[in-house]
Amino acid sequence: MSENKARLLIVDDETQIRDVLHDFLSQSYDCVALNSGKDAVALLSTESFDVIISDITMAQMSGLEMVPHILKLAPEAVIIMISGQRTIEFAIDAMRAGAFDYITKPFDLSEVDAAVRRALDHGKLFKDKLTRASGSDEKSVKQLRRAVDNEEFVVYYQPQVDIESGNIVGAEALVRWKHPELGLLPPADFISLAEETGLIVPIGGWVLRMACAQARKWHQAGFLGFRVAVNVSPRQLQQGNLRETIVRTLNETELEPDCLELELTETSMMENAESEVEILASFREMGLKIAIDDFGTGYSSLGYLKNLPIDSVKLDQSFVKGATTDPDDAALVMAVVTLGHNLRLKVIAEGIETEDQLKFLRLLRCDRGQGYLFGKPAPAAPIRETPLPG
Repeated sequence: MSENKARLLIVDDETQIRDVLHDFLSQSYDCVALNSGKDAVALLSTESFDVIISDITMAQMSGLEMVPHILKLAPEAVIIMISGQRTIEFAIDAMRAGAFDYITKPFDLSEVDAAVRRALDHGKLFKDKLTRASGSDEKSVKQLRRAVDNEEFVVYYQPQVDIESGNIVGAEALVRWKHPELGLLPPADFISLAEETGLIVPIGGWVLRMACAQARKWHQAGFLGFRVAVNVSPRQLQQGNLRETIVRTLNETELEPDCLELELTETSMMENAESEVEILASFREMGLKIAIDDFGTGYSSLGYLKNLPIDSVKLDQSFVKGATTDPDDAALVMAVVTLGHNLRLKVIAEGIETEDQLKFLRLLRCDRGQGYLFGKPAPAAPIRETPLPG
């Protein structure tokens, strides 16, 4: 076996398709073929591949369900989905969740060859980018460790409003890094590194303390019941001591548990769904509120969603943005609000920027919203009581 050959993993429970792809692609690449998504996930824990080609609708574990596992176990692998004519919408969902491309049955082998070449080119660009960045990784990690030690962070708050009344009822806590050389950095510039190094745990704990302490100050100023939302990363959940951290923080700040909302992304909740459901259920028993953030950007089946111990879903801003101009986005927003309410969940719309969007969401009886129409993320300030326009 040549070490220069790209490695491909082919996953399909249809023997004929799996064999045809394996025979064809083995002429140019080092290929492994499996008939089960579960077997593929198990293999990815011990072996690496450049490209993973998977059928979208397998019986035991579909290609769509495999995506979050692949992203966790093999983040550098490029994913290609095989779709039937009637399942293209699932392939598009998979691309939104992290897949690179899809091919549709019946297909020519030339199409497969072209898709694999595109995937390998994409993977090479990704790896080249990582290589270029690796030179500065060590310095960045040292700077981030120093930032943790010196508490070089500040918490900004973006208001959340009751859409019916327009009154501010809570705020989302958002961390910023006060870098001594680069100035104020947004989360996108350092959270990934914090997650990789584990520094997200002390950073997240610090944000939790600051947010709860600030919420308590707002309560003391007369805004009883004001809720603060704090983002929780997968790494924090996996550490195992998050519950103790939350209990200690609530005791120290004297904040009531039902005034703290934990936000987790849809994709992260699928990575270790069983164990995380138990953890989240214990949080709800404490009185905490749980929200799924960026809902609609990952993949949740209705059966999966109804069994989650959550209180609300946050509709991703990408759909809210086009809700008054794009019929498809409008239909999706309507569907999510209806689904949420039917499951007795609150729905929070993100990215509200115009009064037309606010009026549309009010018409749908969406519960809460946040966005630039109500206020940009900013340091803690007195809460406005005046209802918003619209």
